[in-house]
Amino acid sequence: MENRINTAEYIGKYKELYKKLAPVFSPAIGQKVYFNSSGFRHLIYKRGHRRSLKEMKNRLNLVPLIIPAIKNCDEEVEIRIRREIINGCRVRVTYYALESCVGKSSARVRVVTRKVGEVGRHYFQSIMKY
Repeated sequence: MENRINTAEYIGKYKELYKKLAPVFSPAIGQKVYFNSSGFRHLIYKRGHRRSLKEMKNRLNLVPLIIPAIKNCDEEVEIRIRREIINGCRVRVTYYALESCVGKSSARVRVVTRKVGEVGRHYFQSIMKY
C-alpha cells in the first residue's frame, strides 16, 4: 500500500515552514518583504474558492524557495497597480512580480508581493513556477 499524506497534514507541514519565514530585504523593490497569514491563505484559496489539489501542491512545494527568489531577483519584472476596496475604503494596491532561477533544478519562480497604499509594507502574496 502506498504511503499517503492527507491534505490537512500536507498543508500543515508547509504552514509551519511558512510561519518560520522572517522579513527579507528585496534588492528589486528596495524594501523588506513581510509574511502574513493572508499570503499563505492565497496559496490554498483563490477568490474565496479552494484551489485544486494539484495547483495547491504546486504552490506549497515552492514555499522553501520564497526567500531565495526574493533575494536573488535584482529588478521587478512586472508592476500592476489597482484600486481595491479594503475595509470599506477604496485604496491603491500595487503588485510587484519578482522572478528568479532558484532551487536544485534552477527552476524559474515568480514571487508576487502586495503593497497597500503609498507607504504600506510589501507583503508576500503568491509564488508559482514560471
